[in-house]
Amino acid sequence: MNKKVLVLGFTLLCFAISLWAKPILVGSNKEIYQNLGQLKPGDTLFLKDGIYKDLQLIVRNSGTLEKPIVIAAKNGGKVFFTGDIKVELRGEHLVLKDIYFKDGNRDITKWSSHGPGLVAIYGSYNRVTGCVFNAFDQANSAYITISIPENGKVPKYCRIDHCVFTDKITFDQVINLNNRPRADKESKVLGEAMYHRIDHCFFSNPQKPGNAGGGIRIGYYRNDIGRCLVDSNLFVRQDSEAEIVTSKSQENIYYGNTFLNCQVTINFRHVDKQLALNNFFISSDDKYGYGGMFVWGSQHIIANNYFNLKKTIKARGNAALYLNPGPEASEHALAFNSLIVNNFFDNNSGYDINFQPLLERRKEFAKESGLEFKLPYNISVKGNLFVSRKQEKHEVFLGSLHKIYFQNNFSSGISSSNPDLFQELKTDKTSYLPQDYEGYKLTQVNNIKNIEGIAIAIQETINQGIKGKPLTWDNVRPSWLAEIPGSYAKNGVLDQQTKEKFQQVIAREKETKK
Repeated sequence: MNKKVLVLGFTLLCFAISLWAKPILVGSNKEIYQNLGQLKPGDTLFLKDGIYKDLQLIVRNSGTLEKPIVIAAKNGGKVFFTGDIKVELRGEHLVLKDIYFKDGNRDITKWSSHGPGLVAIYGSYNRVTGCVFNAFDQANSAYITISIPENGKVPKYCRIDHCVFTDKITFDQVINLNNRPRADKESKVLGEAMYHRIDHCFFSNPQKPGNAGGGIRIGYYRNDIGRCLVDSNLFVRQDSEAEIVTSKSQENIYYGNTFLNCQVTINFRHVDKQLALNNFFISSDDKYGYGGMFVWGSQHIIANNYFNLKKTIKARGNAALYLNPGPEASEHALAFNSLIVNNFFDNNSGYDINFQPLLERRKEFAKESGLEFKLPYNISVKGNLFVSRKQEKHEVFLGSLHKIYFQNNFSSGISSSNPDLFQELKTDKTSYLPQDYEGYKLTQVNNIKNIEGIAIAIQETINQGIKGKPLTWDNVRPSWLAEIPGSYAKNGVLDQQTKEKFQQVIAREKETKK
């Protein structure tokens, strides 16, 4: 057949589809089910105001890049998914928009950690936007997962944005991004790159006992490739477990996020080649110990981040940034061959950088595993500003500085045992941006490669220094939601009703482990 005829035929088909595409207004589970199978590219299934209880929303149809299929609240904030809810996005180019998930009661025996989430995305190019998940129910699962379908095809290029995740009282992460059905620590085959984006979301969730699941997990192990972008999110008292983010895959970028009053850390786990750029780690009180970053692995770039923590985490070693000692390329991998550049460590309590956190535990792990224990090495520390506004002596670093390479670092108000590592600045400024301080000079880095699939010019970004300021609720909230749901974000305490349900979840978890 003539190529021009094929092109003309495809054009006519697209035009016909555009004519068929339409908004569809529904007001009950029955009407949703009646229309789901008929949805075509460009259609929008609008949900009337109301409560949709026990809805099993399984979408198998697909849209296109230009004409996605949209399932949305007609009026944001007035459509509630409650009861025994399950959402599966199995097609491609699907959008779920402006739904409020609350008052759930799923069967706790049918859900578990590391399985499909309340919203499970099985197809590529799908999006969840403007949705709210508040203390949904007592079934252990993530709120949103990228899940592997039965055919084994890894979903790619999905987006989760402007969503709110609050007062989650169950086990498992809030969001899990997977490129395998489960961890495979022996495989020599790299897990496929995912290319997902999580942006402009709000996280605030209470502490749970043990390794219960933090805010986000990306991948399972160091043999996974992520290439995911986590940017412009606001984490306020995101305290679920020891890790705000568990980054267990290579080549992810964390850019422009704000971590406020979080009692835990963002963790680059045992994997390599990850970047933290232009994030803000701050606290507004000293009620608890608050965290910055904990780094395992090699070939990372920690650049243009701002750390201002009034009280740090004693159990981790009282620092803003932790570099892990231990065996290389292991479950508790050594931090080495990495770049720490153009960061601002502003009046942190404890140490600014700890080169030996959990030292005895890591030595014990190496001994039990029969692996060689090492301290962090070949770490380049360049162009950083260290400021202390306290009267007492401030020690910037903890641990051995052997094979730690310093260049062009600056300090203000630091009375330390190693003042020769810094150029002293005389200033009383309180800007977030070190480049505002007279005499400070950014370190220019070169030959930094971009990460395929992520539209951030890494070298240019680093060489511009810290940009902007910490995010606020108004920067990330869905347009229809005025106030933060739940209570934990406000003061670190759950309301009484949610607290009682939380205690039931914990008691049940303890009972199952007996």
